[in-house]
Amino acid sequence: MDPLLAAALESLGIAEDPRPLTRDHSAAWRTRHWKIRTATEPADVAALLHEARAVALLRDRELHPAGAVSGRLGDGAWIAIAWRPGTTLWDWCVAARRTATPGTRASLRRIAHRAFALLAALHAAGWRHGDIQPANILITPGNAVEFIDHDLAHHPDLPLPRPYRGGMDQSTAPEIARELLHGRPDAAVTLTEAAEVYSMGASLRWAWTGHAPATTRLLGPGVTAEDILRDIATGRHRATLAAHRPWADPELEALIETTTTRDPARRAPNPARR
Repeated sequence: MDPLLAAALESLGIAEDPRPLTRDHSAAWRTRHWKIRTATEPADVAALLHEARAVALLRDRELHPAGAVSGRLGDGAWIAIAWRPGTTLWDWCVAARRTATPGTRASLRRIAHRAFALLAALHAAGWRHGDIQPANILITPGNAVEFIDHDLAHHPDLPLPRPYRGGMDQSTAPEIARELLHGRPDAAVTLTEAAEVYSMGASLRWAWTGHAPATTRLLGPGVTAEDILRDIATGRHRATLAAHRPWADPELEALIETTTTRDPARRAPNPARR
């Protein structure tokens, strides 16, 4: 067993055998109540310990319900974050597209507004999540919304240990894409409230439609990461929402269009309502 994992299990008093978080993970595990990750490289250790501090601060300020525990062993580190019940926005919408009942449609509208309300609360407290995407938005069994994976979360009192270079590409705001394209490759980009509002709207569109929100092209043969950023920055391969929506919903569509306009000055700073 990984010595760091063993140290985490001992510290937490866990007797059960952990399982890999997914089949692709070699340094992340799941137990009944915890998600555990380990790292040995200095940059990865710094990121783990940063996330532990971020989660602890967010919980102290009643902005996140889960706690985090961390520890060191030699040059390595481990972090354990309390496991939260629920499903990601992506998986929730996969199921919603299959059923599409009036109740499901109304639930999605409520979830969307709750997600924006949570984002507004983070921003009001000075926080940036840093990686708003469908897989990092959790829908609880009661249809409440939580953000997970806080390794890029930052605050004036808790800056990131390395320059911020964006989160998931397809939910990146156009102005962030332009900074990444034209700035120095080692320079931090500034994540604004408007840019995260865009990321929330793009994540909602992405999960609801099942199609990437910013460009019809996908990373792969003949399409580079720079190509994707240029598509995002210019909107040159962005499909209309009507072309991909699984059903018509004027309220939801207006929310998405308002929050994903390419001009940050025209995005609603807080489009949320209960």
